[in-house]
Amino acid sequence: MGLLRLLRTGKGPMDGWIARAYDQGVQSAFRDILPGLVRDMLEDVRSVVAGVGRVLDVGCGPGQFTILMAEELPGVETWGVDLASAMIALARRHAAESPAAARLHFEIADAAHLPFPNDHFGAVLSSGSIKHWDDPVAGLREIHRVLVPGGRAFIGEMNRVAPARSIEANRAHLRSRLFRFVYPRVFAKALSPDEARQLFAASPFGAPRRERMLLDDCFWLFEAAKA
Repeated sequence: MGLLRLLRTGKGPMDGWIARAYDQGVQSAFRDILPGLVRDMLEDVRSVVAGVGRVLDVGCGPGQFTILMAEELPGVETWGVDLASAMIALARRHAAESPAAARLHFEIADAAHLPFPNDHFGAVLSSGSIKHWDDPVAGLREIHRVLVPGGRAFIGEMNRVAPARSIEANRAHLRSRLFRFVYPRVFAKALSPDEARQLFAASPFGAPRRERMLLDDCFWLFEAAKA
C-alpha cells in the first residue's frame, strides 16, 4: 500500500521494504554521482557553517549524501532527519562504517516539525525529499526557523518537466528492475522549477538567491538565505 500511495499521490514516507529497495536499487546506482554533487555545493556550505559547526539534511533517506557531507566537512556536526524509521535505521547502519561516525546523528522527524531550536544550523540541505512533504511551505518555514541569520538552505528535487531523453539516460543507471519501472512515473509527482519558485515565494525565504540545473536538467538545486 505504501508504494501505491507514493505513486498515486507522491506524498508520504518511503518506509519498510520500500526504503530497503530504494537503498539498494536507487541510492547505490547514483553513488558515483553523489561525490560530485557534494563537491559542487561544498564551498558554499563550508562558508556558512564556519563558526556554527552544524548542518542538517532534511529527508535524508538512507543517509549517503549526509555521510559524504560529514566526511568532507571535518569538525562539523551533521544531522539527518527522515519521517521513515526504516530510512533512519539504514542511515545509522551506513554511518557506523564512516570515519565521521562520531559526528553523524540521525533522527526520525517530520520536515514540518523539526526537533531543533531556532537559529541552530549554519546550513540546511534537502535532496529529493520536498515532493513527498504534505505541506512543502511548512517544511520551508521550519528550515528557515532552524537556520541561523545568514544561514542558507540548499533544496534540490527532480524536475517534473525534465526532457524525456535525460530521464531515460539517468534511468539506465538504476540496478533495480522495480525502480527502473517506477523512475519515470516519480517525475510526474515531482516539482518543476516554476512550481518550486512559487513555494519559496510563499515561505519566509522569498525568491531563491541562486538556481542551478543538474543531471542534464533532471534535477534542480535552489539556494536560499535567511536574512
